Amino acid sequence: MVTVRHAPASAGDVRRQLGADLADAGLPAAVVGDATLVVSELVGNAVRYAAPLPGGVLEVSWTIDSGCVRLRVSDGGGVSVPVRHDAGPEDVRGRGLAIVAALARDWGVELSRNGSGPTSTVWVDLPVTG
Repeated sequence: MVTVRHAPASAGDVRRQLGADLADAGLPAAVVGDATLVVSELVGNAVRYAAPLPGGVLEVSWTIDSGCVRLRVSDGGGVSVPVRHDAGPEDVRGRGLAIVAALARDWGVELSRNGSGPTSTVWVDLPVTG
């Protein structure tokens, strides 16, 4: 798990670290590309639409298991739960989770509450195929 600032630049930081880790694990370039695209979208959405976790941070983790890469981005929750939208051709936003859903084997949102407040975690399972 990595902890990053609740800031736009964090998407690039996480993308670079994830890409290096997955490449070092020997995953195909297409899988690394899909994973870095998805994690960028998840971190960007967390910064845009959600509150930070205590300390002004996000928590991002990834694992490789059973033929998939699982990505998880946790934040302090927002006013709504992330949902996929069908953006029209003139819309300038709303395509991110549709892209995530198209690449993912599965994805979802976990909501929890602890002593420091609410936590929202978006998780994505990406197939490991080359």
